[in-house]
Amino acid sequence: MITLALILFQSVFHPFHVSVSDIKYKEDKKVIQISTRIFLDDLELALRAFSGNEKLDIMKKESWDFINANLENYLLDRMKLWDEKGREYELNYIGAEIEEDVMWCYIEIEKVKKLKQVKVWNSILHEVYSDQENLVHFRAFDDVQSARLFKGEDVEVFDWKD
Repeated sequence: MITLALILFQSVFHPFHVSVSDIKYKEDKKVIQISTRIFLDDLELALRAFSGNEKLDIMKKESWDFINANLENYLLDRMKLWDEKGREYELNYIGAEIEEDVMWCYIEIEKVKKLKQVKVWNSILHEVYSDQENLVHFRAFDDVQSARLFKGEDVEVFDWKD
């Protein structure tokens, strides 16, 4: 009982800041699909700073067009992927949706003919929280590789052998 109380106490006074990105290579379609989950309150703080709109309320439907446009710019500014030759992939923002207390954000990379190595940079929310952790799970060829990215350590290289 004391352990549970200690965990609850720590979680209230030391919040955990995390996002999760699931990246999937669909070999048959030659695309990389990225879905990222970000807590709404954290994302709202980031979008306020990014857009300069301190009154932004992510839950107001009348703000959705503004939020969606800024969300696209924010995500494409905070996440990059490169192939094994160092060429940056073109990320296409698909959209976003709210599910309970998180925002699901969708990005796609088209015309990925071969996948040997991908370098991922993810600095989402690093400007908001010094303890921000971005989990990245990359699925390709029946393999799952994962990384934990922190401020200053926000790059991971994923490799697949032939």
